[in-house]
Amino acid sequence: MARKIIMTGDEVQYIERRGANSVADDREIRMEGKHVRYEEQGSAQATHFPQNHNEAVGKQWFDFLITKGFIERDSELDSWLYQMGFSSGQPAEVKPIAWLRTVETARMMLTKIHGNLLESKQLTVVKMNELASKCFTKQGEPLKLAKPKKEFSADADEIENFLPTISDL
Repeated sequence: MARKIIMTGDEVQYIERRGANSVADDREIRMEGKHVRYEEQGSAQATHFPQNHNEAVGKQWFDFLITKGFIERDSELDSWLYQMGFSSGQPAEVKPIAWLRTVETARMMLTKIHGNLLESKQLTVVKMNELASKCFTKQGEPLKLAKPKKEFSADADEIENFLPTISDL
């Protein structure tokens, strides 16, 4: 059965903007009255890394990056999980993640999270760089990853040594 929407009254408005990944449903919606308005907004599929790992791993990375000051404290978990490929559920509003540390530590983090995809050639370095510029910002601008270079810092060590715990998976 297809969706059925019945709206009666004066100045009725129906607005629907559904994205490419919207799923059809069979709900029935009845609305009556003056100035009745039904609005459903979806958006086109936002840019994201390929599906990888799971939400528990993504949450551990998110908590680690917030605690250590790599990303802004007001970053949204749902946006992080979706953009990084830990979740397939796209939030209503996807916000880029503001990266606060060096570009090299961002590269290290992305390479560590998606190393398995890079090794299996499901993700290329070029594509990783492109996705990073769409999913992250640095000082209000799209994050641009440079060629890898060895960084000797406490931040680099933090990223290198972080490992999500198996017990939480």
